[in-house]
Amino acid sequence: MLNNRLLRTAAPVALAALALTGCGPDDGGPPAAASKGTFAQPLALGTAADVTETHFPDSKKTELSVTPVSVVKGDKAAVEKLGVGLLDGKTPYYVTTTYTHKGGEEDAGSFNFKLLLHGTDPKRAYFFAPSWGAKFEPCQEASDTDLRLISRKSVTTCEIYLVPEDVQPTFVGFQGDRDAGKPSNETGTAPEVVWKAG
Repeated sequence: MLNNRLLRTAAPVALAALALTGCGPDDGGPPAAASKGTFAQPLALGTAADVTETHFPDSKKTELSVTPVSVVKGDKAAVEKLGVGLLDGKTPYYVTTTYTHKGGEEDAGSFNFKLLLHGTDPKRAYFFAPSWGAKFEPCQEASDTDLRLISRKSVTTCEIYLVPEDVQPTFVGFQGDRDAGKPSNETGTAPEVVWKAG
């Protein structure tokens, strides 16, 4: 039975991924960025950035360290075997990211809906497909339980993003004030912390 989670895509997408947890940056992890990245001066992948995430709809806040680890082109045939049927004209990309709770409210995983993948257009974003509880070794999403962050807890999760075939992923963005209740391909006006995708 499919275990539906909040869908964050602009079009209905049903992809599969299973839990993958891991420890986030610790004493031996990547140093936090001295300043947050922008589209003009993005951070490198693997660089941790301290961000504030505003929860929807209660506007509570959580302080997080966010570290996009990798953006890897996925195997379209392998993803299609999951029974998606919605990959026409799109290429899957696997985006692995580590999140660490650094202060503020407990976060039940809403941060996961704030990570965006961009081509060259900063105002156009692509969103991950939800987990449906199936095992997909190349890109396993963390479970709902593991995505719940409390003080100093970390989680590493991989999400599958669907990008038009004519778009090359160029940036990863984290938009802490994004309204996850109103998903759209457009990013709105809230600022993002930005990393170079490759």
